[in-house]
Amino acid sequence: MEGMNKGLKKAASALLAIVFSAICILDLNVKLTAYSDGGAEKPLTETANEMAIKINEARAELGLKPLLVVNYLTDIANTRARELIDCYESVDDEGRHLRPSGETWDTIIDTSLVPFEWADENIARGSANVDRVFEAWKKSEYHWNAITNPNATHMGIGLCFEENAPKKWFWSTIYIDLFDGNTLEGEYIPEKYPIKPACSGDLTGDGIIDSYDLVLIYQYLDDEMYFNDLQKESADLLKDGNITSADAAVLRKYLLGDYKTLPVTIDMLMGG
Repeated sequence: MEGMNKGLKKAASALLAIVFSAICILDLNVKLTAYSDGGAEKPLTETANEMAIKINEARAELGLKPLLVVNYLTDIANTRARELIDCYESVDDEGRHLRPSGETWDTIIDTSLVPFEWADENIARGSANVDRVFEAWKKSEYHWNAITNPNATHMGIGLCFEENAPKKWFWSTIYIDLFDGNTLEGEYIPEKYPIKPACSGDLTGDGIIDSYDLVLIYQYLDDEMYFNDLQKESADLLKDGNITSADAAVLRKYLLGDYKTLPVTIDMLMGG
């Protein structure tokens, strides 16, 4: 959480200066219409996080332990997703789990960093819609076995977009069974809301209402920023169910001291 907040603040500061054994493959021929929220595209990391949560929810329903996400596995899953762009059209299902060098996909894992006992990879293309991709995997025995393997301990999820590729979207999900007694640096259970505002107006989730929050709400209004549900609730400073320039104006007035509390009431508006 702290690292995410620092990243947000770093991005905001810059603006203020000028203002995701091999299994098989799925071909998802679906229209890409569910990749935006309120007009703004979700970051790939948000979409991958949604998939990780969905996988763990499915495991929980079966009484299985959740899989820990590791940034290293996510990084190499993203590399694998990009490797799929070229191989999809030229090889069969088995070949798609090979790397451009001809090596098997799992050679991408540095065993000195991740001493795994077992590893699997699910791949897909053609959609960034988490529900559709997950349901397609669920209908495939091979993919579903990887997702629900009781011995799996960690995962990494990669997703990439290539405008010039016929199917555009490419997924790689990597599952491993770490040798007993080992842990991985930075492992964590994915949360539905990586950013959790502490109060109205706190859009970065750091518990402080400041100019960084004002920058984010302007970015959201310009379709440059994705807000999760908790951030949307926090940004709705007029509590009318919408986030508009009026909410940005309210936040600005709060920062200038015109309002002492958030959200505002009708009486506060009439008096402001």
